[in-house]
Amino acid sequence: MPTQSRPPVQIPERTQDAHKGTFGRVLLIGGSRGMSGSISLSSVATLKTGSGLVTAAVPNRCLETVAAFHPCLMTIPLPDDDKGTFSVEASTSVATRLAKVDAVGAGPGMTTGAGSVRIVERLIAASGLPRVLDADAINVLAELAWASSATADHTGPLVLTPHPGELQRLVGVPAKHRTDQINAAEKLSDQTGAVIVVKGGPTVVVGLGQRYTNSTGNPGMATAGSGDVLTGVVTSLLGQGLSPWDAARLAVWIHGRAGDLAAKLTGQAGLTALEILQCLPQAVVDAQARSFPVDGA
Repeated sequence: MPTQSRPPVQIPERTQDAHKGTFGRVLLIGGSRGMSGSISLSSVATLKTGSGLVTAAVPNRCLETVAAFHPCLMTIPLPDDDKGTFSVEASTSVATRLAKVDAVGAGPGMTTGAGSVRIVERLIAASGLPRVLDADAINVLAELAWASSATADHTGPLVLTPHPGELQRLVGVPAKHRTDQINAAEKLSDQTGAVIVVKGGPTVVVGLGQRYTNSTGNPGMATAGSGDVLTGVVTSLLGQGLSPWDAARLAVWIHGRAGDLAAKLTGQAGLTALEILQCLPQAVVDAQARSFPVDGA
């Protein structure tokens, strides 16, 4: 596959007559008791990347924790079980929301219980809606053997954002064999039409018969929650109208750029996902200032 070195993609311009809905209504689904921070990071990242309206759908007993993370988030309590994870009834509540949003991101902190499986199945079936599946949503796909199933042939607009361990579970290639993992991701993308973000140093995006290698980011970003922030950035750009291929490439550039800005403030060793989150607005500004914003550092 050829490497795409100068992809012509930019964040949509904002007109004077725009309103909140113009910039995308997005839904983030995830979280569980003890794992509320992950979906909170994803949700706030969508706001800081430019989404106009952001709703986090979380297990009922996690709602107050997530809502307290940022006052601009809207929250929806979904049915949960006594462990604080999604119950099987939660997917019905999700289904009623899908027609009202421009993009969905799911997976951070959601676990792989029966309720999560039902939600992922619903999202895979919603083939007309732009979706990002990360973390436990990808682990659910692996448990469902989705890569070899008939439903994998009709995905619609879909971005997967696995780290090496999740990709190993999905395609069966060991995490230590990075080149083989990227090649396997290309085959899966060709089969399903999904755009796949292979996280790592450097992050590689595959899709549309092409490969894009990102140029931003640093080792300090190998920290808990960093990938959750990326999920929010991709979801935001999908909600703003970018295609999965463009949204994924631009998102990894912005995410890496935010990590580079954060590292200048804290150093790499002390870098956390919160600093990446706080640097997203400047990273977006930097992306807007470039004619090819995901090409170069």
